Amino acid sequence: MDGGLLKKRYEEYEVNLRTSKIKDLMLVIRDFMEFIKSLKGAVYSEWLKRNLLEQERIAKKILTVLKVRYFLIFLYRRIVDGLVYKLINSIRSFLSQLPIK
Repeated sequence: MDGGLLKKRYEEYEVNLRTSKIKDLMLVIRDFMEFIKSLKGAVYSEWLKRNLLEQERIAKKILTVLKVRYFLIFLYRRIVDGLVYKLINSIRSFLSQLPIK
């Protein structure tokens, strides 16, 4: 691959990785990983191979963290909903036992 094209592509990824939208970030990371995989087969430089492997490792970590984030949000919602339900039942129970004057 031409060095100028490679530089331009990396600069595009650098801009796209700054997105604040999680879904867009996941798409950019996945695309970046595919790009790296395609490069790894065509690279003979040990220095470049090491850099590509490091970039791939970091990208995988980002994807893992983003996936865990979705699970934690789901778990958080279930816990909060359950606690809110218990609090509502406790309030109802308390109100039903209050002597009305």
